[in-house]
Amino acid sequence: MSVLYLVRHGQASFGTDDYDRLSDLGREQSRITGRFLAAQGIEPARVVHGEMLRQRQTAEGILEGFGHGAGSRPTPDINPGWNEYNAWELTAALTETDPRAKHDSKIFQAELERGCARWASGEHDEDYSESYTQFTSRVDRALDEVVQAMGSGQSTIVVSSAGAIAWTAARLLGGRFDQWIAFNRVTINTGITKIITGRGGTSLISFNDHGHQSPKNATYR
Repeated sequence: MSVLYLVRHGQASFGTDDYDRLSDLGREQSRITGRFLAAQGIEPARVVHGEMLRQRQTAEGILEGFGHGAGSRPTPDINPGWNEYNAWELTAALTETDPRAKHDSKIFQAELERGCARWASGEHDEDYSESYTQFTSRVDRALDEVVQAMGSGQSTIVVSSAGAIAWTAARLLGGRFDQWIAFNRVTINTGITKIITGRGGTSLISFNDHGHQSPKNATYR
């Protein structure tokens, strides 16, 4: 069997002028994740991440946590299929929004879920640069590409974001929007989702494992 580890990025910079970068805590979460995976004896043949800065920085932190010297670290591959959906576009499309959402993560989450429901309805596709169907299809392709590239018995680490990881888990369970939004809501920074693939197909083994982070380091955004 081959094993795929989907890792959500570390804590980003919510409430600042640039969300798409790790906070100091997010960088430390990434290094902790690398140390944890290394301690499990995991030796990834490949590391992949999307195009987003927070995803790249998390992959770098994981590799740093593995303890490889700068010259011996594997060079991560970039696959835009693992990019997150545009959350700000989804909330901006709502006719009325709570201005506190910019700085209150709980209020933002409620607004985001309203935006996601509108997006996924398929009734307003012209309002978005990427429809919900296009998003789920590209994540499906990204998963298929990673699985197809894995050799027998190999491990791969993919660093992505909550929406893409939640959709992958929902897909493997045969779920749809309701399952996706439920997973998306609870995905923790650097949570690890484990997938195995082999002759029997591709299966979800665990979702959002975050026991490697102390409770004080567990964050959602």
